[in-house]
Amino acid sequence: MKTGLAFLLLVSMSTLSVEALQCYVCSSTMSNTQCNQSPQNCTTGDTCMTTVTNVLGLHYITKECSTAGTCASAAATNVNLVIGGKQVTCCSTNLCNVSGFELTRLNLLLLGLPSVLLMLVTTGAA
Repeated sequence: MKTGLAFLLLVSMSTLSVEALQCYVCSSTMSNTQCNQSPQNCTTGDTCMTTVTNVLGLHYITKECSTAGTCASAAATNVNLVIGGKQVTCCSTNLCNVSGFELTRLNLLLLGLPSVLLMLVTTGAA
């Protein structure tokens, strides 16, 4: 009886498969569509990390597998300036890093708009 239970336990454990997290992966690509051509099973890490770097209106997207700690540390150093910046996002479900720089564009618009309005008010008052 014990041998039968041990055999059933062994068979059930061998049929269970743990699937790796899938993330889109690319390096310094200017097109989010091009980035989403390369899904990859992560052999290490439990998080998909997307980094969008903006330099004078040019967007460079990097997507990779990462650990939650590494991604959280990188996201804590996000910088958004009118002339450029870096935005890191983290997620942990299969192919969750599908989006690219749409959010960053919105952030730049929201940061840049008050600056433009302030400049217009300042120059109009002079």
